[in-house]
Amino acid sequence: MNRSNRRRQESRQAKTGSSADSFAVHTLLDQGKRHHQAGQLAEAERNYQLALNMVPGHPEALHLLGLLAYRVGSYDHAIELITQAIDGTPNSPLYWFNLGVVTQRAGKSEEAIRAYERAIALNPKYVDALINLGNVLKDLHRLDTAIETYRKALALNPAHADTHNNLGVALKEQNALREAIASYREAIRLKPAHFEAWNNLGLALMETGASDEAIASFQQALSIVPNSSKTLYNLGIAAMWNGDHTGAIARFSQVATAKHHHGGPIQETALFRSRLKHDAEQTRLLIERGRLDASHRSYVDALERLEIALAAAYPTRNRCPVDPAALTAIAPSFNQFLYRAPCERLADGALNPQLDIQAIEARYLGQQPEVTSIDQLLKPEALTALRTFCLESTIWKKDYENGYLGAFLGDGFATPLLLQIAEELRRAFPGIFKDHRLTQAWAFKQDSARRGLSIHADAAAVNVNFWITPDEANLNPEKGGLVVYDKEAPADWNFAAYNSEQNKPKILEWLTQAGAQTIRVPYRANRAVVFNSDLFHETDDVTFRDDYLSRRINITLLYGYRHQA
Repeated sequence: MNRSNRRRQESRQAKTGSSADSFAVHTLLDQGKRHHQAGQLAEAERNYQLALNMVPGHPEALHLLGLLAYRVGSYDHAIELITQAIDGTPNSPLYWFNLGVVTQRAGKSEEAIRAYERAIALNPKYVDALINLGNVLKDLHRLDTAIETYRKALALNPAHADTHNNLGVALKEQNALREAIASYREAIRLKPAHFEAWNNLGLALMETGASDEAIASFQQALSIVPNSSKTLYNLGIAAMWNGDHTGAIARFSQVATAKHHHGGPIQETALFRSRLKHDAEQTRLLIERGRLDASHRSYVDALERLEIALAAAYPTRNRCPVDPAALTAIAPSFNQFLYRAPCERLADGALNPQLDIQAIEARYLGQQPEVTSIDQLLKPEALTALRTFCLESTIWKKDYENGYLGAFLGDGFATPLLLQIAEELRRAFPGIFKDHRLTQAWAFKQDSARRGLSIHADAAAVNVNFWITPDEANLNPEKGGLVVYDKEAPADWNFAAYNSEQNKPKILEWLTQAGAQTIRVPYRANRAVVFNSDLFHETDDVTFRDDYLSRRINITLLYGYRHQA
């Protein structure tokens, strides 16, 4: 007898037990549920297990044990138990639904879809199953099916505010902005304090050009969740689009301040050795240049001691576990804004006035894929100011396994000069940027001993990537820049699929099957690469000198959204 048949036989035996057994099992399960609901998990498990021991293969006991395993994070065990329950009672919509919940949480999206679809087949009016199915499909970027599923759920329960909001998200991804806005407004009508709907409404309104209405929506979101970093960031973008750079920087600064520690214990349980090395080098430079006083030398020493200790303990790893006691010495300064260099607007402009605008636009628009480079992008004084800001400002808080550090608009990277450059580019090259506005900007600072940014695409329309480290730092003039592939990320892939280190094997496999060719742009200081942001790209091989002033620094400006032409 195979395993499945054995389970079914056990289940039939469970159903045909004595009335006394049935009463006892029912009592045990009810007691277990009460314990479960009260958070008394050990007692609940004892009751469920006693019921299962009394009637082996009892579907409900297995199901409840599965829900208990799910609650404590044992997803694989939960899946096994609920699957056994389904073997005994294959036509239970509830069991299939909960199997969907568990597999969804475990990241097994295709299994979750099959489970929800089975629950719906058994009960076509199962609203929660329809909603969850829609959410999985939306996350997988199967937008047509997700939208259809959400609408089926809303036909059964039109008062479900979260589903109206999620429908709006899917519609916006399809650039159906008017319909998305209507969905967000309906979610808000049903639930006036719906933070996500207010925030999402603001984003959709921005894309329609209704900046003032967008700002009002974001303000409503802030009234519900004060100091929300993502809403403050969105307000910064909206202010920037309205030409209010001072207001934008103020909002971005609020985000940065909220993100970082202000003394006290460090919460991290693991640190990147590359980050410790960078912070030690940067702090030493700031002391040498008189930006910080000599009292910070103890901080440098503490960073170096910790990095040496981690290198000895984990010689092949970058991200290393750290004993909380070992963090005490760096805690007062780590993740602090110790210094920010000035980076102000230039009265007579930041772009090189000798750029051949027409020739550059013609190169970009006249070839497929849309890729071109611009040499000597900035005036020397703009390049120097940006480089000094990046070298001296202690804003490099986002670290990656590949050894590079990131600084984003909401990390303190927003400066008057940066926003000036972004706006001047848009105005100088209308044929390239069209109506696309700046949506994100960052800088990456590379550890020369590590490999750099892996292959990915970005969720924007136009990407500007430019480099500010002097050429003499680059030991291989033919490399060190950017590799752009001539294939766009598939339209049905979501952000996690085309912009994640974990998905690199899938990306490479897809590019190979698509016969992708590469365009290699060698590194040059003050060179920009302008390209369709949907194209896959990655950092070229990096062989820069291994000292702080020679770290490769690139700045990225993203304009518009992926769904826009």
